[in-house]
Amino acid sequence: MATPKKKISKSRRNMRRFAAGNKLAAPTIVTHGHDELRTRALRPLFTGEEIWCQLFSEPGAGSDLAGLATRAVRDGDEWVVNGQKVWNTLAHLADRGILIARTDPEVPKHRGLTYFMVDMRDPAVEVRALRQITGEAEFNEIFFTGVEVPVENVLGEIGQGWGVAMTTLLHERATLGFALTAMLEVNVRKLITLARTRGVDDP
Repeated sequence: MATPKKKISKSRRNMRRFAAGNKLAAPTIVTHGHDELRTRALRPLFTGEEIWCQLFSEPGAGSDLAGLATRAVRDGDEWVVNGQKVWNTLAHLADRGILIARTDPEVPKHRGLTYFMVDMRDPAVEVRALRQITGEAEFNEIFFTGVEVPVENVLGEIGQGWGVAMTTLLHERATLGFALTAMLEVNVRKLITLARTRGVDDP
């Protein structure tokens, strides 16, 4: 029988699996997705049928998101994506991903980006684990080789991916700030309890 501590640990792992979907993809889809995309994407996201990941960082871009090199080229009713992403949390478990790619290399870098919803189970998507010093492989690098993305999976307007990405990053930072504040409060309470057990009257 699982102990309460093990149950909490399992619950936290499950929450992490769905964090990118619930906290990043969902608000972005609600804000920028068209009606059909919202209907199609949000239900399996909210029910936990699908796990999502974020596909922003690239090896050559560093902290400059607008400097990304992954390309998406229009081919009829599809966009064909080629490139690489890195440091993607739990991408090896993901069914869907939110991806930003360059669709117009001729305009200033912030203006030539488009935001996509991609199928992580596509055979043309290769996910490679990045083994950490702990032995775990929480992060990944992803290679896109001719991945075909339907035009209806574009979030926002073509060439306006920078603005859509800012919605995602805004929610990411807000979520991180809340989590860090909650963690600090929990640790302070633990410290106070420990001080009292050791005879400190006014911790």
